[in-house]
Amino acid sequence: MRLTTSGRASILLAMEVLALQPGDKVLVPTYHCPTMIAPVVAVGAKPIFYPIDAHGGPQLEWLQKQSLEGIKVILAAHYFGLPQPLQLLRQWCDTNGIALIEDCAHSLFGVSGTRPVGQWGDIAIGSLTKFLPVPEGGCLQVNRAGASHQILGPVTLTEQLKAIVDIVHIAADFGRLWGLNGLLLGAYSLRKRLKPTSNSGQLPPALQDEAAADGYSIDIGLSHRALTRASAWVSKRAPRARIVKGRRRHFEKLAMLLAGFSEFRPLRTELPEGAAPYVFPLWIESPDPGYSRLREMGFPVSRWDRLWPDIPAISEDAGPAWSHHILQLACHQDLTDDDITVIASTIIQLYAPDNSKKKIA
Repeated sequence: MRLTTSGRASILLAMEVLALQPGDKVLVPTYHCPTMIAPVVAVGAKPIFYPIDAHGGPQLEWLQKQSLEGIKVILAAHYFGLPQPLQLLRQWCDTNGIALIEDCAHSLFGVSGTRPVGQWGDIAIGSLTKFLPVPEGGCLQVNRAGASHQILGPVTLTEQLKAIVDIVHIAADFGRLWGLNGLLLGAYSLRKRLKPTSNSGQLPPALQDEAAADGYSIDIGLSHRALTRASAWVSKRAPRARIVKGRRRHFEKLAMLLAGFSEFRPLRTELPEGAAPYVFPLWIESPDPGYSRLREMGFPVSRWDRLWPDIPAISEDAGPAWSHHILQLACHQDLTDDDITVIASTIIQLYAPDNSKKKIA
């Protein structure tokens, strides 16, 4: 396995390992984050969007009816940290000579069918920052026999030192440096206050446009750089059992607290054995304008509503509905039980204020 700077970088490197050429076509899901598509475009390939079913898997019946001329790769994701069954997709890929990139950015742990996640794809990619206390990091697992491995560039001393500082900051934020947390956080706060800032209260228009485009582009140089030693060290030694246990406990508590409402429902109420969820997916019948309110509050929630342009309308595709109705709630292992209760109660108060049949205990 090769450690990279991000999941996005890993997808780009996967495209290069598979020797994609400009004009080649890559099948990508209609439900996605733009960071999944940007690497495809960066190598000059053309994304071809396919529909997903009600469980988040590729619609195989649709794929079987399509012309596969020019199709070289399909990207399939384990959404939310809930492993998808990929055996049938693997067979379809083998039959048609199409490479499978298994996107495990949300799913570092667990089993998909008869294999651990990451073992179905010709190449599997992951995102370390979604689960581990590192400021950057991804991974690239090449399972295809005879495939070449990318040589990643060196890391400067400044980048190595910055990674150490960022990791210590993360540890202090989550109270992992017993006896030093308050002192270090105070120092970081002072540094932030003393750092020169712009006189303007908002970004210039050009920078606003750049910020709005985040996720639609990719830093080619950074994508080819090796991971810093500090981030690599932490990623290999992070307490995986505690991460899995904490995330599963929080997912199960959210499933219990948010069940039984007509205004929303958990997308899944049970976890596959061994899986650690990245987020808790909640289907909201009428998510707006509540979602904007949650974001304004700084609430730990996200939604994949910033899709790549020109997504086609495909019959029975769950992707567009998911991008509007599914909110992804935090279930990070370092949240407390009280934090999880606050998350659930905030959702109930916002979306079901008149529903008195459910009480947060």
